[in-house]
Parts: sequence; C-alpha cells; structure tokens
Amino acid sequence: MTSTAQQTRLPGPVQAIAWNADCSSVAVSHCGNEVVIYEATPSSSGPLAWSKVAVLEGHHQMVSGLDWAPKADQILSCSHDRNAFVWMRTKGAAPLKPVAASVAAAAAATLQSPGPSGVQRFRAASPAPGRAGRSAPAPEPASTSGLDAASAGWEKQMVITRLTKGALCVRWSPSEAKFAIGSAARVVSVGYYDPESKWWACKMIRKAHESSVVCVAWHPNSLLLATGSTDRRVRLFNAYVPGYEPEAAAGALPPNSSFGDCLVEVAHEGCGWVHSVVWSPGDEALMYASHDAAVGYLRGPQAQVALRVSGGGAQLPLKCLAVVSERLAVGAGWEGRLLVMTRKSLQEPWQQAGVLDGSSGAGSSAGGECGSGTPGGSVVRQLAQMHISGGSGATPGKSQGGITQNVSTCHTACVTGLHVRPPGLAARGVGGRVWHVASAGLDGQVIMWDLSSYL
Repeated sequence: MTSTAQQTRLPGPVQAIAWNADCSSVAVSHCGNEVVIYEATPSSSGPLAWSKVAVLEGHHQMVSGLDWAPKADQILSCSHDRNAFVWMRTKGAAPLKPVAASVAAAAAATLQSPGPSGVQRFRAASPAPGRAGRSAPAPEPASTSGLDAASAGWEKQMVITRLTKGALCVRWSPSEAKFAIGSAARVVSVGYYDPESKWWACKMIRKAHESSVVCVAWHPNSLLLATGSTDRRVRLFNAYVPGYEPEAAAGALPPNSSFGDCLVEVAHEGCGWVHSVVWSPGDEALMYASHDAAVGYLRGPQAQVALRVSGGGAQLPLKCLAVVSERLAVGAGWEGRLLVMTRKSLQEPWQQAGVLDGSSGAGSSAGGECGSGTPGGSVVRQLAQMHISGGSGATPGKSQGGITQNVSTCHTACVTGLHVRPPGLAARGVGGRVWHVASAGLDGQVIMWDLSSYL
C-alpha cells in the first residue's frame, strides 16, 4: 500500500509534544525548561510552516511531558524538577495568533518579558498557599469573545505533585477533570482541582512499581489507569477519587476495590522496559510497546505478544504507540519509521501491515530503509549524520520564515511522540492536505502521515 507524508521541521529537538483540539497549534519541549507554542500556517505550495507564538516559563529543569486538553484548552506540563503546571489562557484570552513585538511589550500583567519576533513569554507567579478543601471539576476555559489576539496570554496553576524524583510523563483523563503523572520515584500522582486553594492536589499510587513509571494511559471511563514501567511490567489501577468526582457507574470498577489498588500486573516472557501503553477502542484492551521490539496485547489476565517488529535492516524498539481506529494502529521509535498494524476484526490479532519511510510516498511490509537499501542503513545513516551535524542528528534543510524546512524523507532520530488527528479533521485536511497521524522526533521533524490506503 502507498502513503504520503508531509515533512516539516521545528528549530530544535522534540522531547515532548502536545496538539490542541483542531491540530492548529502544538506545545513543544525542546529538551529545555521552557514550553514553546507554535501555530501551523497552511501553505498552498511547499511544506507547512510553524510560527512561534508563545513561550511558557516556570520549570527549572527539562520539560519531560506535555498534554493538551482538547475541550478545556489547558496545557499540562511536567519536568525533571519534580513540578507540574496546568497552563490556562488568561481571562479574555483570544485564540493563538502571532503578535508584533511592540504589542507584546504592552501585554497583560502575566507578560513579563517579550520575546523576539512577537513571541510572548509568560512567567506567572505561583499562587499563594491556601487551605485545602473539597475539589470540583476543572475550571471552564475563559471566554474569548470581544478581544483580539494582542490580549492573549497564559497563566499557570500549581500542581502539588508530592514527588521526590523527576516527573517523566503526563496524561489528561478523557473527562479532563483529573490527570496522571508518572515519575522516577516509582509512584503515580493523580491530580484533581481544588478551587479553594486554586491549585491541583494529588493522590498517590504507591508501592506497586519497582522502577520508574515512563508511560500512563487512561481508560475511556476515566476510572482506570494503565501504567508502563522500566521494571518491565504493565499494570492497571483503580484511579477513582471518591468525593471529588461523580459516583462510578455500577460495574465500572471491581467490587471492594479502592483508589490505588493494582488490579492487573502482567508482562510477556522476555518483556523489556515498557515504553508506551494505549487503549484499543472497541474491545477496551491494552496495547503496549516494550524494549524487546515487541508489541504486547492485554485482554484479560494474560499478556500476549501481538507482533514483533520486523522488516529490512536493524529492528529497533518502538517508543510510542497510537491507535487510529478499531482496526488500525501505528508505532514509531528508534528506527525513525512508522510501523502500521492492522486487524480484520476485533477478535483477530494485530498484524504488521507495513513500515512507512516516506522516501517515495510508499511503504512496504519489508520496511525499506528511509532512502537506504543496505541492512542497518537507517542506524548507520543516523550516526553519520550526527557526525556531520555536530551530534544533533538533524538533517540540514532550507530556512523558511525562521523555521527550517526538512529535506529528508523520514525521521533520522528517535520518534518521541505520535498524535492521531480526529477523524473529521483528518478528512478535511489543513491547507488542502489530508493526514491522520503526526510523528515528532529528536531530529526536530514533525511529519504528517496520510493513511487513507489503510482505512
């Protein structure tokens, strides 16, 4: 089957990335302590362009995880400094638009130092401590009517993570009333909003993990939480916070279980570090990617190996997974290519359908080597390019509007994020372009993949 890919490049490696609801903006960590927000600018000819519109400051070490709540329009960030913040638009903020430097200098009180080329920098003060009280659903997004983009801004709300080591990953629940933070402290913090103190309090899931929690995934009902850890285990927890969210529906949770109870703990034989966990729609089963280059599947009390990454050249593990539909899923990782998995029905196992490299708009089950026909060429090319580019692994490209546009055909470094575009938006496209999945990596590339031939 064939597939087309649109390559664009951001001005730095992508450690973490989150997309807003309509996929018009992204929040990115460039392996630093800032969250940079870019807006996509459609182009009738040439690659999609990215315009930097804001910089969110507040973390003191590398930002390791990001997530963007699509309905509430809130950004969740976490860092190796053990902190996490919920970023909200300031009251009266307008949708993201680039602004002139002269306008940025006269922005609201949260605008501390205007950045270059109209980039706004927000460094909001942390809220003063207050009395802890009962929680309520997350605050509603601010109204944006009657104001222009010049008054747009972001403010952060403190999250009391209670962590003793760095935070590694974050994820909003589908209800967007709470979130989960995985950490190197072998615990998971489940956050919920406290309106009296105007911060996010956390309850801890302790004891079960024996090593760092590097990925989390919420069940569609927002009551169950799956985790993946470097102790080579996938676990499922009761994450229902009594007294702070509506009563759980009958049968949604096992009887006599309470918050933090480990309901399932599994791993397949020879399982490596678990890098990613996602829920498969339809059958509500778990998929996970592990460091032994396997994709596991959990439906019931036993874990099964759905498939092992195969194809031409070196087969490196997947770092992230994404489910596009009940019968289509994708994965990517250290190989830099997009692995496509399909199944004919919910009862049948997942199978590898192809490995997309984008070199000629085609993919194959044998998996081509991103422009190289030699076994292991992908890894060799990465090492050679890192030497040429001074260790960044980036491929030189053309500059357009301050953002370098990539001339390579696929990722030349580890893929760190996958995003599935909502079906309605995928069919409509941006600037006349159709894409279903976007991948971002340490090479700074953001590639949008059209998977129409697999749907």
